[in-house]
Amino acid sequence: MRISVRVTDKEKQKITAKAKKCGISTTEYVRQRALGYEPKAVPPDALFVLLEKVGRLEDKSTSSKLNNQIYNLLKEISETLLLPGKERDEIWLSPDSGRSTET
Repeated sequence: MRISVRVTDKEKQKITAKAKKCGISTTEYVRQRALGYEPKAVPPDALFVLLEKVGRLEDKSTSSKLNNQIYNLLKEISETLLLPGKERDEIWLSPDSGRSTET
């Protein structure tokens, strides 16, 4: 099904630029925004390198308390910077994204 929306040239440029920054199509960007989700911009590769390093610290740790803190930190970083969000407790990914849906 198709929904058409009229926008100005300037609005189209802004929407297209924001979608590109998030690494998704303009259609997917508009769909997510219309459903109340806020797509996240694609983070720089440096973030993934840092997440990998923090993950390695967890592997080396012998403290279950520290492991839980590291796990919670990684989860918070992922939810805040990597996943589109609607509400804090609800994580949604488009079926087109190739990733599973979590709630």
